Amino acid sequence: MSQERMVNLSFVAAALLLWYLSGSLFAGLFDVIRPEWDAGIIGREFRLSNLLGISAGILGGLYLWRSERIFSLAHEVASELRKVTWPTPAETRLSTIVVLVTTVIVASCLWVFDTVFSALTRLVYKI
Repeated sequence: MSQERMVNLSFVAAALLLWYLSGSLFAGLFDVIRPEWDAGIIGREFRLSNLLGISAGILGGLYLWRSERIFSLAHEVASELRKVTWPTPAETRLSTIVVLVTTVIVASCLWVFDTVFSALTRLVYKI
């Protein structure tokens, strides 16, 4: 996938996320302020909060796409991501196993220390 396409798809994804979040925000605000304002525009499922969410998503996506600073930053991020050496599935699996084993060992050591120190503390308080 070309860098230009990756950047444009990220703007589309950001616009869709903004649509979803702002639609939920508007629906929540209408529920608190005036539920009757969030009436169905096209049927029962498409409400005013959906329309406002779609509008916010489109306007936000266009703002991101038209902003020279954000557009150049997105291209820089995309070019840096192309330079990353991603691990293979085998390397990822091995790293996950190492992390899990290390976590179990550290948790066991902490459990032993906690048990010993709690036993010593009980002995000291009994004196």
